[in-house]
Amino acid sequence: MKPLQLEDVVIGQYKSHTKGGTTYPGYTDDKTVPKDSVTPTFAAAALFINNARWDGVPFLMKAGKALHTKRYVMYLPEQIMPKYSIYLVMQVLFM
Repeated sequence: MKPLQLEDVVIGQYKSHTKGGTTYPGYTDDKTVPKDSVTPTFAAAALFINNARWDGVPFLMKAGKALHTKRYVMYLPEQIMPKYSIYLVMQVLFM
Protein backbone atom coordinates (compact mmCIF):
# COMPACT_ATOMS: atom_id res chain seq x y z
CA MET A 1 0.00 0.00 0.00
CA LYS A 2 1.23 3.49 -0.80
CA PRO A 3 1.85 5.76 2.21
CA LEU A 4 -1.18 7.87 3.07
CA GLN A 5 -0.92 11.46 1.82
CA LEU A 6 -2.53 14.43 3.55
CA GLU A 7 -4.31 15.46 0.33
CA ASP A 8 -6.08 12.06 0.29
CA VAL A 9 -7.69 12.59 3.73
CA VAL A 10 -10.68 14.67 4.86
CA ILE A 11 -11.78 15.16 8.47
CA GLY A 12 -14.74 17.04 9.87
CA GLN A 13 -17.25 17.40 12.66
CA TYR A 14 -20.99 16.91 12.34
CA LYS A 15 -23.19 19.95 12.80
CA SER A 16 -26.86 20.26 13.69
CA HIS A 17 -29.34 20.08 10.83
CA THR A 18 -32.97 19.40 10.03
CA LYS A 19 -34.09 16.59 7.74
CA GLY A 20 -37.67 15.57 7.07
CA GLY A 21 -38.94 17.82 9.82
CA THR A 22 -36.64 16.27 12.42
CA THR A 23 -33.84 18.34 13.94
CA TYR A 24 -30.60 16.52 14.69
CA PRO A 25 -28.19 18.05 17.23
CA GLY A 26 -24.58 18.76 16.35
CA TYR A 27 -21.58 17.36 18.18
CA THR A 28 -21.04 20.55 20.19
CA ASP A 29 -24.73 20.60 21.18
CA ASP A 30 -23.98 17.69 23.52
CA LYS A 31 -23.70 19.12 27.04
CA THR A 32 -20.60 16.99 27.71
CA VAL A 33 -18.72 18.49 24.74
CA PRO A 34 -17.02 21.90 24.97
CA LYS A 35 -18.68 24.45 22.64
CA ASP A 36 -15.30 25.30 21.06
CA SER A 37 -14.37 21.65 20.43
CA VAL A 38 -12.58 20.91 17.15
CA THR A 39 -12.51 17.14 17.72
CA PRO A 40 -13.09 15.35 14.39
CA THR A 41 -16.15 13.11 14.25
CA PHE A 42 -15.77 12.09 10.58
CA ALA A 43 -12.87 10.93 8.42
CA ALA A 44 -12.57 9.85 4.81
CA ALA A 45 -9.44 8.59 3.07
CA ALA A 46 -8.43 7.37 -0.36
CA LEU A 47 -6.01 4.46 -0.12
CA PHE A 48 -3.94 3.16 -3.03
CA ILE A 49 -2.50 -0.31 -3.56
CA ASN A 50 1.06 -0.45 -4.87
CA ASN A 51 0.78 -2.95 -7.74
CA ALA A 52 0.00 -2.97 -11.48
CA ARG A 53 -3.58 -4.28 -11.20
CA TRP A 54 -4.76 -1.59 -8.77
CA ASP A 55 -2.54 1.29 -9.92
CA GLY A 56 -4.49 4.56 -9.72
CA VAL A 57 -7.63 2.95 -8.25
CA PRO A 58 -8.66 4.59 -4.96
CA PHE A 59 -10.05 2.47 -2.15
CA LEU A 60 -12.34 4.89 -0.31
CA MET A 61 -12.79 4.49 3.42
CA LYS A 62 -15.21 6.58 5.48
CA ALA A 63 -16.00 6.48 9.17
CA GLY A 64 -17.86 8.76 11.51
CA LYS A 65 -19.98 9.28 14.56
CA ALA A 66 -23.74 9.90 14.27
CA LEU A 67 -24.04 8.99 10.58
CA HIS A 68 -27.55 8.31 9.29
CA THR A 69 -26.80 4.73 8.24
CA LYS A 70 -24.50 1.95 9.37
CA ARG A 71 -23.10 0.09 6.41
CA TYR A 72 -20.02 -1.52 4.96
CA VAL A 73 -19.68 -1.02 1.22
CA MET A 74 -16.87 -1.57 -1.26
CA TYR A 75 -17.24 -0.04 -4.72
CA LEU A 76 -15.16 -1.64 -7.45
CA PRO A 77 -14.81 0.04 -10.86
CA GLU A 78 -16.24 -2.07 -13.70
CA GLN A 79 -13.02 -1.87 -15.72
CA ILE A 80 -11.14 -3.48 -12.81
CA MET A 81 -13.53 -6.34 -12.10
CA PRO A 82 -14.54 -8.67 -14.95
CA LYS A 83 -18.29 -9.05 -15.50
CA TYR A 84 -18.29 -12.63 -14.21
CA SER A 85 -17.16 -11.34 -10.81
CA ILE A 86 -20.54 -9.75 -9.98
CA TYR A 87 -21.15 -12.54 -7.43
CA LEU A 88 -17.95 -11.56 -5.58
CA VAL A 89 -19.01 -7.90 -5.58
CA MET A 90 -22.44 -8.78 -4.20
CA GLN A 91 -20.82 -10.82 -1.42
CA VAL A 92 -18.63 -7.87 -0.44
CA LEU A 93 -21.57 -5.44 -0.47
CA PHE A 94 -23.95 -7.47 1.64
CA MET A 95 -21.78 -9.32 4.16
